[in-house]
Amino acid sequence: MTREKPYAAFNLFFFADRVIMPTTARTPGRSWISIEPVQVFNYHKKGVLTDAIEKQILLGFPQVENPSPDELIYDQDGLPAGLKSPLELKYAGTGWDEFERDSIHFCVECYPSGYVIDCWGRAANGKWSDEQSLELTLPASVGVSGLVDAIWSHLQTRKDLPGMTFELPQPKTANGA
Repeated sequence: MTREKPYAAFNLFFFADRVIMPTTARTPGRSWISIEPVQVFNYHKKGVLTDAIEKQILLGFPQVENPSPDELIYDQDGLPAGLKSPLELKYAGTGWDEFERDSIHFCVECYPSGYVIDCWGRAANGKWSDEQSLELTLPASVGVSGLVDAIWSHLQTRKDLPGMTFELPQPKTANGA
């Protein structure tokens, strides 16, 4: 998929009680930044997550102008390292460190031939690590339902976010009740 261009891409930030999913846009400088609209929803039912991802894919991968230099944070080498006021923090109501400690981050890229899903693990300080806990490529034939199944399955393996729960099928009793 490296030679293909994505037709959509988005980040999902899972908290114990909600997901924050901003629209991801591409700049002329080939950076990706978060823009409005932002979806915030309770993901505890798989159908709600599916609907939100379908809506996000329909938004595509908008093109926006490069942020102005005064909107950027620069690293020790003087290169842009991010935005001073990331949109996600507005919706989380926290600072960046707390945002990372309280969320699980997925990045999804959509290509004509399929999907690429990345999710990061947790470092010793509780923030996101540089190591991925999931790196998965799925064929387009799985559709959005297969994409959601992969995300859902991975979330169920994560034990590093207190309060995270999922809808689970109720076991049947011997009486069939």
